[in-house]
Amino acid sequence: MVAGLKNLSTTLSTGISKILIANSLKLTLYPDATIARVPEIYATHAASAKQSEYAVVALYAVATKHGWDGVTMRQQLESLGLHGAAIDELTRVYEDNHKDLVMRQLQLGHSFPHITDVQWRIVCDAKSSTADCSSGEPHFIINLGQQRSSSGERQTIVEFICNAEELHSLINRLKDIERHCRQVASI
Repeated sequence: MVAGLKNLSTTLSTGISKILIANSLKLTLYPDATIARVPEIYATHAASAKQSEYAVVALYAVATKHGWDGVTMRQQLESLGLHGAAIDELTRVYEDNHKDLVMRQLQLGHSFPHITDVQWRIVCDAKSSTADCSSGEPHFIINLGQQRSSSGERQTIVEFICNAEELHSLINRLKDIERHCRQVASI
């Protein structure tokens, strides 16, 4: 990947590098769309151009996955010893399209769901004249979901039922996770 990024400032001209970065972004965001071929990218250094194209797509995927901002992107590219013009263009395109890249990343693969909403309700079976087998114990129906970015509708990720003891255990485990994350973050 590093060699492909370095090609943007050594093997390929600045103009071709800009076209290649723009084309790589289109391939990343719209892989199923019919994107017009840009033959001038591959006219002189086809192997280097293909390597650079792969490197740009991989760079944006890694940066998006790790939540980099423009400053972090610039620092990472500078540490690789890239030319200033290539760094400027890669960073500008990343910052300008960050939201779209994040949305695309969320659509890919088998990633963990991003839960942003919790709904719950208490249910309790009551003893009646027709049912003698009631425990009278409350149960909690927990619904974890997220808001769809495209429509704003709520989407259920998982729904489960638990009793008070199980709910208490779940809450304690979540608190343990939170404590652990704080410890790791402070290291």
